Amino acid sequence: MNQNEAIIWALIDLGGEGTIQEVREWLDEKYPNMWKDVGTALADMVPEQLGGNSSSTVSDEFRVLERVARGKYRLLSSTLVHKK
Repeated sequence: MNQNEAIIWALIDLGGEGTIQEVREWLDEKYPNMWKDVGTALADMVPEQLGGNSSSTVSDEFRVLERVARGKYRLLSSTLVHKK
């Protein structure tokens, strides 16, 4: 499992939305000491058309988040359907 996949599963477990801290805690519980920069990874998973970084190297397959507030992200609804 890569970090992007783990973030998707974390947000699914968190009800589709969560803060950087909530996602970090979920990842640390399930995958201790695997990944460090969760905030950047979350930001890189936002599609450009929703304000995501144009410099992100994350593939479109994993650009499935929207930023709903500072430090808080939500899975796009189509992601929840595909992953369940």
